[in-house]
Amino acid sequence: MGKKRHFTQKQKLDILESAKDVGIKKSADLAEVHYTSVYQWQRKLNVLGEEAFLAYQKKSRGRGIKKVTKEQENGVLETWERYPGFGPSQVRNQLRRQGITISTRTVQRVMEANGYRGIRKKGDKEEKQRFEANRPLELVQIDILEFFIHKLKVYLLLLLDDFSRFILGFRLSTETSIDLVIGVFQEAIDRYGKMEEVLSDRGFVFYSWRGVNRFERYLEVEGIHHTHASAHHPQTLGKIEAANKQIQKELIRRQEFKGVEDAQEAIKKWVEIHNYKRTHQGMGGLLVPADRFHGRVDAVLKFLSKKIDPETQIGYDGIDISRSLINLVLEPEGRVRLYALGHPVDLFWRQP
Repeated sequence: MGKKRHFTQKQKLDILESAKDVGIKKSADLAEVHYTSVYQWQRKLNVLGEEAFLAYQKKSRGRGIKKVTKEQENGVLETWERYPGFGPSQVRNQLRRQGITISTRTVQRVMEANGYRGIRKKGDKEEKQRFEANRPLELVQIDILEFFIHKLKVYLLLLLDDFSRFILGFRLSTETSIDLVIGVFQEAIDRYGKMEEVLSDRGFVFYSWRGVNRFERYLEVEGIHHTHASAHHPQTLGKIEAANKQIQKELIRRQEFKGVEDAQEAIKKWVEIHNYKRTHQGMGGLLVPADRFHGRVDAVLKFLSKKIDPETQIGYDGIDISRSLINLVLEPEGRVRLYALGHPVDLFWRQP
């Protein structure tokens, strides 16, 4: 199978006829062509009918049937299995990060031959306004996702960095409470540093319609701005909503949990994959959230340009990396304060 093969429409039809008896993959092996090509012929035959299929002529002879290597095919199927919510372009980008070069069209062919059905999105008449923070910890988004473990209703709280899509913390509980929210915030601050602003909806744990609740007072004490999403305008919280959809599609709807502890452990693993391994379309398709959050974008892109898997060089795997020991925060009154490990540092200058 060194050279690319060219087949007449009659030869293609003969191969499809044999596939009725032995199956598409076996028929493709006998014809020395990749099964994704035979699958594409079958689709065209189903649409055109036999007469039109035989009469079909391309405007040019074309470049022949492109060979799909075993490495490419396995990479596509393994990546799609690992990230079932991915489309062809996302799978292609994830593979490119690993140094495997493959076209989006080839990825789509392999996926479609194995059961993928693309979802056509309806175009929005009203253009959505997109916004993004300029640096890590400038803005975080927080939300609560409800789901059931058997008949038990549970609540998943996610705290996400707007700039990098890095999940700063999560908590799974059988009930929602302000203590739960404050606990996730404090852990994130202690681990990664102080955030400047938080965006949330107007749920009772985040917002009080009468006065100020304990979470809002906590933010005031910490000097963190609090912004609320507009009512009936969920795209304001688009990044955290996207993370909610991802975890539902890739974990919650695919795995049956024995109980809350089992779900907690599974979510922890998913968050690690989301932060350090899963490429993100909103950041060009080649970066993972940790690349942006830990300030390693330039290094990662340099490795990718040389077709080197950055994971082998950067070493996120199994390492508990805090974003920074020190970060600067713009406080509500307008002054800039230095924080070390999430705690304010008072600087003193001796008068000359």
